[in-house]
Amino acid sequence: MPHVRIVLVSALGCALALLGLRGLATAASPEFATTVTPTIARATPTNGATQTPTTTATITATRATLTPTPTRNPLPLDANALAIETLRARKYDGAGIKITRVVLSNEAYQQALIEYFSDGLRITGTMNVPRGIGPFPVVILDHGYFKPAEYKTGDGTSRAADAFARRGYLTIASDYRCYAGSQCGANPLYVGYAIDVLNLLAQIPSLPDADPARVGIWGHSMGGGITLRVLAVTNDIKVAALYGALTGDDEVHYCWLNGCQVASLPTPVARTLQDAEADARLYFPTPGASNSAMARLRDIFARSSPSRHLQYSTTPLIIHHGEADDTVPLQWSLDLADALRARGKTAVLYTYPGQGHVFAGWGWQLFSTRTLAFFDEFLNPRAARVTVDKRVLRQEQIALEEAER
Repeated sequence: MPHVRIVLVSALGCALALLGLRGLATAASPEFATTVTPTIARATPTNGATQTPTTTATITATRATLTPTPTRNPLPLDANALAIETLRARKYDGAGIKITRVVLSNEAYQQALIEYFSDGLRITGTMNVPRGIGPFPVVILDHGYFKPAEYKTGDGTSRAADAFARRGYLTIASDYRCYAGSQCGANPLYVGYAIDVLNLLAQIPSLPDADPARVGIWGHSMGGGITLRVLAVTNDIKVAALYGALTGDDEVHYCWLNGCQVASLPTPVARTLQDAEADARLYFPTPGASNSAMARLRDIFARSSPSRHLQYSTTPLIIHHGEADDTVPLQWSLDLADALRARGKTAVLYTYPGQGHVFAGWGWQLFSTRTLAFFDEFLNPRAARVTVDKRVLRQEQIALEEAER
């Protein structure tokens, strides 16, 4: 029987942050032949909401022109502006999500390009709508770091979007500001990206095929960090998944990029971060800056870091990390799980031997199986039928229980 290691924690909190890591969400790498050893924990499922049938979903381009929201909230390098408390207190809205073009139609779903407004900025993205009877539960997909000039809509999320849509979920992936066709805006500590996702969440009710009462979120790498900040701000998301996610401590991330010393800093791994470091210099003093500049920066980190505000965490969370990840330290996911467990939160942690920053082969398949089954428990797509994925998780639970006797 395979070795099973269990970590019981609880729902997500907040953890991410800083600048951007280069190439954090690239296309799938070649398949691995390694065997995955599960690190598993059990979370208590909730009952899914009862669905109200409508007609079979078919998406068409929206003809109406969106009117930008009149006010752009500034994002200066200021502790109050970037604070989790400030983000929780502000309003998120927009003029609705516009479908600009249907680009794919297959037996399982239709895919469309979308746009919406976030603090006055036009933001683009992509959406998959399943075939069948809606309204459908929604999964927001947060992509990782790419060079903006090289990024294309759907990069870093297309495989997950396909898997979720075939399962009966409506998926939406924001490009974020300054990516693809989106307009640019301020983005210190990736707070701008998180605001774009929060404004997207607020506009889900404008989609007739979406059920705004059943929303989950998924994030890879930088997108995992964005996800953590979103979860620190709102309690409207019912379930979440992190995959090779960044730390939720902005100071740890900053010092990891720039070489200053901070407690519990993981050993730096091989990485090329020239682009992220260039982005950092737009906003932040270097670690060798004056004491007053660094003191100001540490005040910002204390108030902006999701992992320092885990008291707001309510969302059940599943965490995945490759043990051979040479881009984002595995320790960050372990630390997050430990912190959530210490606060009695609901979270499940899996680590994958031999898998790197982008899963492939059996690693990707097992990761997808576990994530879909976890989301099914909380969002109940298509009456939550018993699936092969659920049987796999049941077998893991039986093995765990037998090992504990």
